[in-house]
Amino acid sequence: MAAINGYIVQPSQLMFETEEGQKIANACTEFGGWNHREKKMSPMHLSTLLSMPGNPGLHWALDSLTAAAEAGRLDAETFISQLFATKEDLRLFRVILRDAGTDKWVHERHFTALKKLGCAEIDAATYPGVASFFDPAE
Repeated sequence: MAAINGYIVQPSQLMFETEEGQKIANACTEFGGWNHREKKMSPMHLSTLLSMPGNPGLHWALDSLTAAAEAGRLDAETFISQLFATKEDLRLFRVILRDAGTDKWVHERHFTALKKLGCAEIDAATYPGVASFFDPAE
């Protein structure tokens, strides 16, 4: 039996952790989200960001959520209002999660942040599942 070579595990990177990603993040901070320079979270205006062609809306929202959670800046009871400026921004977040489909993988850092916020493991595994976590109680 041929053994594979051992390797060092590399955690997934958030956009704030690469030079190219920081350029995108610097442009996105005007729409709220995680400010990696100041280590602050401000509510995201996704409706404005998503109106721009080629926007990084899904990754911006999830990377902002994850960075804020990892930094301990989110409150377990008020995180929705910390993350989204309006109910429309939250609704659009759910839409882009559902549109992403089940063929894309929720990486381990997004998964862990969502679980810390109370998302069930089964829901945190797919983007549509994550959307159901953010559905309003009716």
